[in-house]
Amino acid sequence: MKEIYIVLTHTGTALSRMIKWFTKDEFTHSSIALDAELKQMYSFGRLNPYNPFTRRICT
Repeated sequence: MKEIYIVLTHTGTALSRMIKWFTKDEFTHSSIALDAELKQMYSFGRLNPYNPFTRRICT
């Protein structure tokens, strides 16, 4: 069976800090990886860091 690794982070962006303040959670972002070395992770991000409503898929 293949394993999926979930990586939780706090990115430090203004939106991330707002989410952290509101939720009181330590982490505000998640990524997934398919290898234990975490060499290639998949995540969602924004095209413009100041606009949370446009997005892209990062690899």
